[in-house]
Amino acid sequence: METTPQVFISYASADKSNADRVCETLEQAGMPCWIAPRDIPPSADYPAAIVDAIRTTRVLVLLLTEHATGSPHVLSEVGHAFSGKKRIIPFRLSVAPLPADLEYFLSLTQWLDASEGCTENSLNLLKNATQRALAGEKYIPGPGPMNAKARWLGGMVLLLLVVIGVFIAWRWRRASVRKIPPVADVMKDSAAGPGNGTVPGTPPAAAKLKTWVNPEDGQGYVWIPPGEFMMGCSETDSECADDEKPAHRVSIDKGFWLGRTEVTLSAYRKYADPRGGHAPAGAADMPATEVSWAEAKAYCAAMGGRLPSEAEWEYAARGGSPQPYYGAAPEIAWYAGDSGDVPHAVGKKKPNAYGLYDVLGNVREWVLDRYYNKYDLAAAATGSSVEQPLAANASTVARGGFWESDPSEIRVSHRSALAVDTADPSVGWRCASDHR
Repeated sequence: METTPQVFISYASADKSNADRVCETLEQAGMPCWIAPRDIPPSADYPAAIVDAIRTTRVLVLLLTEHATGSPHVLSEVGHAFSGKKRIIPFRLSVAPLPADLEYFLSLTQWLDASEGCTENSLNLLKNATQRALAGEKYIPGPGPMNAKARWLGGMVLLLLVVIGVFIAWRWRRASVRKIPPVADVMKDSAAGPGNGTVPGTPPAAAKLKTWVNPEDGQGYVWIPPGEFMMGCSETDSECADDEKPAHRVSIDKGFWLGRTEVTLSAYRKYADPRGGHAPAGAADMPATEVSWAEAKAYCAAMGGRLPSEAEWEYAARGGSPQPYYGAAPEIAWYAGDSGDVPHAVGKKKPNAYGLYDVLGNVREWVLDRYYNKYDLAAAATGSSVEQPLAANASTVARGGFWESDPSEIRVSHRSALAVDTADPSVGWRCASDHR
């Protein structure tokens, strides 16, 4: 019998007894499983062991209960399986509503209804579905057609959703003239300053976003209002490294302007060509890379700005969200799961609530600060006192992940330590400005 685990069992800790029954059923049928904590070696790093197990198994069986829908660990496991193109089999033991991120990952998956519990019948359905998935069948059969009443109710719900969708679309079209324009459009000027009618630190509505175009390089900027946030490891994040800790409250006392995208090759060539600088080949709307920290800093200064501090970058990247991601990874970032192993033109994914594109993927981004492997709670987070990597042995920080990053490396708190003279195709930058 095959002994290498083929099936990863994802479950909330409150459902362990059911998870053990599922594991026993599948293994008795000749399908070896990986299940925590049984299969985590002593002294192993817990998150790393889980990620490795998902990578090496072929099918993920999800015990879908009210406990699982509220578990950030289950969401992370399903996200890794989704990114790794693994077959996911939701074994639905309750009808609890799904959070948006989990619903996205499972939207194209046929579920197994086990609302009656882990009965012999439901476990047999799961066993058969898992065998078919391991055999490479394209679709996993469900438990059978709905009865007539369920079909009628489903049809009425669907009709109601269509009507609501049409109404929302109509309202959206009427309001669309007030929404933020695409990156390629020329952004209209508006009055500067932090007062925009919102609570400090709260992302403004799309209609209230303040944008402008820097005439020096044609790059679009958006206003980031002042506020406070928790910097570092998100409370629900199980994949944080030591250098993302301790999580701590940071105050951004003054608002600032920040590039809506990474600096493009078009913008950088306007700066580099007259100065005899080097700009890599590529389309005009690709992010500029192969530029060292010092050169990126000099570029921003020449444009009347600066590199953002690490705290400013994370505050803006979060867009008011305390979660590890501000949306479903495939919708907001170019990373290993969807990039095709190449960088992409800026502004093609969904922006965050501040109107910033690509902050969690495509290319990593230089920030101003010197790198330390723990946050210094007494260190300046903004302003002229931010410690920069000026010593000969100092490293600096890149944030945001890039096109070959796995999901754990595009989390908003993830940090990369790089030498100051690094000029790598995976690293770009965006500029900040305190005035215009």
